[in-house]
Amino acid sequence: MPLEINGKKMRKIVLNSVLILGSLFLLTGCFRRVAPEGFGPTDLEQGLIAYDQGEWESAMKYFNNALEYNPDDTEALFKRGIIFQRLNKTDQAIQSYQQVLRVDRKHYKAHYNLGNLFSFEKGDTVQAVFHYRKFLASSPTHRNAREVRKKLADLTNVPGDKGLKHRDSARGKATRPLMPASTGVLVQPPTMTPLPLPLLTKKPIEMPLPQAAQAPLLMPSHFPQVVCLSGTVGEKQVEGSGFVIGRRGYLLASAHQVERTTRLMARFQDGSSHPATLLSVSEALDLALLQIPLQNVMPLVLDAKPSPPVGEAVVAVGCPFGLSHSATQGIISAPERKLGGKPLLQTDVAINPGSSGGPLMNAKGDVVGIIVGALPEAKGIAFALTSRKARHFLGETFLQIGTLFADAKRYDEAAEALSMSSEFWPNSPRTFNNLGEVFRRTKQFEKAKTAYVRAVSLDPQYADAHYNLGILYDNHLRDRSQAANHYRQYLDLDPDSPDALQVGQWLSAAEAAK
Repeated sequence: MPLEINGKKMRKIVLNSVLILGSLFLLTGCFRRVAPEGFGPTDLEQGLIAYDQGEWESAMKYFNNALEYNPDDTEALFKRGIIFQRLNKTDQAIQSYQQVLRVDRKHYKAHYNLGNLFSFEKGDTVQAVFHYRKFLASSPTHRNAREVRKKLADLTNVPGDKGLKHRDSARGKATRPLMPASTGVLVQPPTMTPLPLPLLTKKPIEMPLPQAAQAPLLMPSHFPQVVCLSGTVGEKQVEGSGFVIGRRGYLLASAHQVERTTRLMARFQDGSSHPATLLSVSEALDLALLQIPLQNVMPLVLDAKPSPPVGEAVVAVGCPFGLSHSATQGIISAPERKLGGKPLLQTDVAINPGSSGGPLMNAKGDVVGIIVGALPEAKGIAFALTSRKARHFLGETFLQIGTLFADAKRYDEAAEALSMSSEFWPNSPRTFNNLGEVFRRTKQFEKAKTAYVRAVSLDPQYADAHYNLGILYDNHLRDRSQAANHYRQYLDLDPDSPDALQVGQWLSAAEAAK
């Protein structure tokens, strides 16, 4: 005889069953490979345990699992780099450390390990110097700092690594170091190719100069200097815009579109595509400097004048929603505004996702701004960073690039980069001082004098430029009167310098020889 259950008991049993099944369903849906602390160690923790025990294969598996859920886990990326390094897989180690730096640019351990890899394994002095200096900047009191300073001295032939220094063969005099740029952070490229400096191909791809480059750009049909940028961040496709600002394939773009992008490509209006390397970014300005292996494309001109007046006609060119080389026309709606700490132009030009980084041009075809974006809930309100700020960013960036080239004794490339810095940043005494020093080292003494004189005319209190002019006149131009004049000015400006005693002796000798 079957058991009989009254209605009340039946409802209770059904309710309990539903609760139990629901709980099991929720647990099944939530219990994934990255276990909460209450259930056991995470993949990262299991990887660290295996790493401490020297079980590299097991540790690597767990670190890879952890990175599937969090691609920006710097601990997993860094430990994976160490494992690759210990297994003598140098390229994979470099790639992993570079991924760490894309997440955390001040990760001093990654800079230290990259410095060692580039120095000892790759023989790449430029990269090694760059990462050793970043390590010292981030962790100057680290126990390995003394060792790194000695290594830098060996790599740059500079005692104590005070910067670029050169012993003059005529009288054994030391020139002042090139002054590094204070802003504009050089970053690693998003590919495995370890080159944060400009790429110089042996057989550059050549594109004929556009004949219509001087024609007004107000709604033309062809934009040979504008590029559509594409790449990936994880599994997400990223698109943006940019444009050519230098004949050696230099591009200006928006930092937020390309900063963490891998497999970055630049596509021109004619359909040609080229891999792009990230050289430098400014998060504050949302700007990025890229380079592609393409030469002889006429660059767009960044307007150096003050902000355009309200009502001036402008055109924006970009790749909104991946639509190649779309142009929209409008006017300057408001003068320069301070928004988010950046000087921005307001315009009514139509802007959409993917337009960021494209040029905002006037009727002459000069770039007056770099597209930033539009207010999401407004119509006809878009913003562009002023060209003046972009020029400053490029000036400081090329100053830093030129200084790194000079560190590596690649003087032709250093002179080119510093000359570009002077074009974008004509009021920088540091740029002209460094350019003068590069010319002096390549025995172009008249050019060196012109550059040094420009530096002191921009800043008469610039002691280092007076020091360099003194040595140039003393050793190379044989003008002891001018040498004495600049030695004296140097001592007046920097009497407590460690070089003051030596300069005083040179001054006495120069005055006695007059």
